[in-house]
Amino acid sequence: MSSSPDSPSPAAAASPGPTRDYSHELEGLRSAHRVRPLAPEEEGSAVAHLPNGVYGFTYAPGQSEVPLFSKQNYHCFEVHKAADGTEYVLGFVTQLEASDLKASRQGAAIRLFPASWESSQSLVSVRVAGIVAPKRLPRDDGNPFPFTLA
Repeated sequence: MSSSPDSPSPAAAASPGPTRDYSHELEGLRSAHRVRPLAPEEEGSAVAHLPNGVYGFTYAPGQSEVPLFSKQNYHCFEVHKAADGTEYVLGFVTQLEASDLKASRQGAAIRLFPASWESSQSLVSVRVAGIVAPKRLPRDDGNPFPFTLA
């Protein structure tokens, strides 16, 4: 899928830090998860009610009824419901957080950003079932999604 001016890649959103093109890595994750963009009739549906093999965008990752939309807006997260039904949220973390995720370090505190932000330059895909999310999300600079690994 190519980006259009209306749907920039997560890294294309304005953020402090070096500019890097993550489109190849993003396409690799989409391919690995075997997902397609949402169809118009699927817009706004909770990810749990969507068929396997789709991706969309949301401002509310980690919540019980995550609605997905096909248009990527500023500071929203990409969510995949992989071909096998596993749900993932994509975003950017620091190198240390990426190491914690790779090691599945239980209890590790992670701040996932929807676009590269300051030292959070590593694009990752996090299994939603492996996170403990707060009930309310902060609206700090960069719109981070803080959670701990279960």
